[in-house]
Amino acid sequence: MKIIPGYVELVEILMACGFADRKSYFDALSQDLGFDFEPGRELVEFLDRVRSNDNWSIRVAVEVFSEIKDSVIFFCDFPKEPGGELLLEEAIESLGKSFEEKARCVVDSILLNNLNLSQEDVRKTLDGDLSIVSEAVDKAEDLSENTTWFITQLIKFPKQSKEILIFALRELKKHYEESGLRKKNRDKIAERLRLFRAEEYEEVAEDFLKFYGIRPREDLPLHLLFQNTLKYSGLKFASACDIQLIVFSEHLKQIEEIMNPVVTDNTLRLFLRNLSDQTKMQILKAISDEPKYVDELARIVGLSKSTVSYHLSTLGELALVTSRKDHRRVYFSLNKERLEKILKRLETLYEEGEE
Repeated sequence: MKIIPGYVELVEILMACGFADRKSYFDALSQDLGFDFEPGRELVEFLDRVRSNDNWSIRVAVEVFSEIKDSVIFFCDFPKEPGGELLLEEAIESLGKSFEEKARCVVDSILLNNLNLSQEDVRKTLDGDLSIVSEAVDKAEDLSENTTWFITQLIKFPKQSKEILIFALRELKKHYEESGLRKKNRDKIAERLRLFRAEEYEEVAEDFLKFYGIRPREDLPLHLLFQNTLKYSGLKFASACDIQLIVFSEHLKQIEEIMNPVVTDNTLRLFLRNLSDQTKMQILKAISDEPKYVDELARIVGLSKSTVSYHLSTLGELALVTSRKDHRRVYFSLNKERLEKILKRLETLYEEGEE
């Protein structure tokens, strides 16, 4: 499998918009994973400009980018060679020329990754059977009305969707430049590319995939997309239309410690902090005997699906849970092998204390 690290500038806007609407989510997850992140002056100014813009197209775009960012990234083009860059101007121009093709990939990803449809249901939907989407959207409690509306528009009226999205991206590009966030990110990425060594990123990516049990297609390249806006991107792996990608930032370096086969004292503290959370412990107990899907877990712990999904995100990043898709549901299981390593580390500490 060819691994292609590179930079797609449009990803920075998608990440920033995700933070705009889901700040509490990023803050909580960053705390659980031990990341110290304070948005800089430029990001704050960008978000202030976005939030004060009362244009309807902007509001729709920001909600969509926030809620399904792992799918809207398929609106982008991707570098062909390691270390390649694609700037905003190129991305917007390319999107205008090939919108329907890219929109189909985005819809494909939304149906598979966000609405958990099967490949067969995706095929039927793209062939015109929208009843399947309507049913899935009705069950997607964590998606706003604007996002569910936009999903339907992408399928039924791609030309109208194109006008909305291109206008929104051009306006967001202005905010991105005027806030200084573009210059800050470009300077940081330029420094990263100056020190760029493809083999380093390839090694990290291979360890990352192995640790989380992700099985990418070997016959397709895997795109590793840099982003500098957020400390934690929240996007582990996504695929659609024979494209597969991971978005990462400095958090990937910190995740390397979690991925270390030897559980260090610092990583142990991180695990114990999360295991001491009552809701997370309830979830782990619920899936210890047999796999369960989000709706079941929400009923067991008495919380909303979105809250349960957040806790599963943290537990997934720590590799304490694994997941598998079965038709329209994703089932979560306890990663007993990972838990055994933590318990062995605790046993070692106890024995060292005895001595």
